[in-house]
Amino acid sequence: IAFVTTSEKRRHRAQHLSLHLHNFADMKSSTTTITDPEFGLITLRERATARHLIFRARNDSLSVTVPPHTRREAVLKIIDEKRDVLRKLMRRKRQSLLSPGDMIPTRTFTIEISNGTYTNVCSRQLPGRVLIMVPAGIDWRTPLMQKAIAREIHRHLKKAAENFLPQRLEQWARQTGNRYNGVIIGRGVRRLGACRSDRRITLSYHLMYLPDRLIDYVILHELAHLSEMSHNARFHEICNRYCNGNELILRKELRQFPFPTGQ
Repeated sequence: IAFVTTSEKRRHRAQHLSLHLHNFADMKSSTTTITDPEFGLITLRERATARHLIFRARNDSLSVTVPPHTRREAVLKIIDEKRDVLRKLMRRKRQSLLSPGDMIPTRTFTIEISNGTYTNVCSRQLPGRVLIMVPAGIDWRTPLMQKAIAREIHRHLKKAAENFLPQRLEQWARQTGNRYNGVIIGRGVRRLGACRSDRRITLSYHLMYLPDRLIDYVILHELAHLSEMSHNARFHEICNRYCNGNELILRKELRQFPFPTGQ
């Protein structure tokens, strides 16, 4: 029989706690790399909360979030199996770069990106168009420059959305017989709209990229949530009625829409 003193018990608990916290910190996030003949250097980010592999295109390279203890061989095998899908992911990422010469239509104006003589990315609004000027001689493909260009675009989109979307929402609310408690202009691109339990509706300024029929679909979708918060059969019946029987067609079209920024 071994006897352990109280002080030894406390020391043992402290050592165990220290080891547990150290292991938790190691599991929370760690980064390594692998090399692929086609995609080059691929970053693997291990996350304790990950349940499956998540691929992202970052700065013209691939990044993979993996669950703890995932073997490199398993990642390489999945890359080989999903190579066609990953090629499309990388192609979309390259095509989504904002570059001088681009002309991006929105509901209110056309965005024109060009080279300028300024030292920073700047913009100017003219009737029917917004000029985004990128410093000449600077690599516009870097993440920093891409964020700066997108930031200027979003500033003008938000202003246009604040002038248009609340009026459009009010128009459709009256036609469908709905009452809401306010509208918020958000910035989501994966979530273009939201309806809260307090009957406040959020609409993203990225809606300004869309044609009117898709803007109206998102608005009518959120108005349908005023009657049914869940995406159940009753909700879809209401939403489809608001959309004159075209809910599925409009939803499919929206999912395929190529947003120029915010991806």
